[in-house]
Amino acid sequence: MSNGKTPVTDPLIAAIVFQGLLFPLAIGLAFLLGVRPWTAMDANLDAVLLAVVATLPPLLGLWGLSRARVAWFEDLDALVRPMINALFRGRGRGPVLLISLLAGFGEELLFRGVLQGWLTELAGPWTGVLAAAVVFGLLHFLSWTYFVFAVGFGIYLGVIYELTGNLLVVCLVHALYDWAAIHYMLRDGAPASDTPTP
Repeated sequence: MSNGKTPVTDPLIAAIVFQGLLFPLAIGLAFLLGVRPWTAMDANLDAVLLAVVATLPPLLGLWGLSRARVAWFEDLDALVRPMINALFRGRGRGPVLLISLLAGFGEELLFRGVLQGWLTELAGPWTGVLAAAVVFGLLHFLSWTYFVFAVGFGIYLGVIYELTGNLLVVCLVHALYDWAAIHYMLRDGAPASDTPTP
């Protein structure tokens, strides 16, 4: 392995395995709960274009916060940057793309597709959006600030899913955001404050 790590101790391999396991988990839960989120995957050019446009607001917002040197954002940088470096520094672009796709599609299938879809059937759409976002935040809990950020991002994705009815859109938004944010953090000469990546 590169960086002197074995497959057992390499954090990148662990991250790939973890993200990959989200797919069978989501599919199993979908059958258990009686939802079929993959039927909401509508692949078309409009969905791709909408995803690109919908990725811009969170990226621009976070870029603005990083320029403003907001204190809580600097705390997030100090928390997240070492993990990003451990996973991706010196490994090329392939792993960033792979993790972004796995996280985007696996997490959205689980949280928006299965959990939000099921909760929406039980309690209505906005309860589904909020509850799924809170669970999403809890499973990304690194600090209270990161939790709030993750819940906010989850609500944003949940609203997009509720309004479009197309799970592919939110999968692509999540993947594109992660890909852009990770590259921003890894770029040489990056400022002290950067973007977290749920």
